[in-house]
Amino acid sequence: MVFKVIRRILGSFFQKLGRTALTFFRWLNRHEAGLGIITVAALVVVGLWLVLSVLNINIVFGTPQAVSAPVATSTNAQPVATPLPPTPLPAPTPVPVDRTSAPAATEAFMTGEVNGNADQIWEALSANLRTELAGKNQDKTYYQRLFDSLKKAGVSYTGYQYIGGVNNDNGTSLQFYVLTMIDKDKKTTRVPYNFVVDSKDGHILSITSI
Repeated sequence: MVFKVIRRILGSFFQKLGRTALTFFRWLNRHEAGLGIITVAALVVVGLWLVLSVLNINIVFGTPQAVSAPVATSTNAQPVATPLPPTPLPAPTPVPVDRTSAPAATEAFMTGEVNGNADQIWEALSANLRTELAGKNQDKTYYQRLFDSLKKAGVSYTGYQYIGGVNNDNGTSLQFYVLTMIDKDKKTTRVPYNFVVDSKDGHILSITSI
């Protein structure tokens, strides 16, 4: 009698269990596509989680909190010295400049340039400068040929201006002039001249011009 009761109970249990399993498998069959998508998504999420875990990458959603940099402190800090203002330089001593009287030699040279007079230019030069120029084939005839070629090219010197002079301690002086030149196109050009003059005999020792 006991065995019959147990058999009936077990038969009823397994019958219900079979029906439940059959119902579950039918439900799986109807929702096979959805379950497949869910399964794939779950596998993808798990895979990404494993990759991020291996690479030690943290993903933070939202605005991350600012991390303040540590402030370095020192117990042996030295006071910063305030730099002193620079000491002003003394004003330069002006060099005496003679602007009232130009040497006769430089005046003769510049006048010879304007008038195209090679003799006047040559006489204003010192003996050493004449020798030096003659060694470069730039004697008195050279200046005369130069004036003739400038005249043929339509170039003329129309005037000059004395800028001033400075005396040197070695018995010479520096003299500064500006010569005005007009070319064939009536364009005006000003050419600077610098002279070194011997203060003893008054002749020109050297000439510099651009």
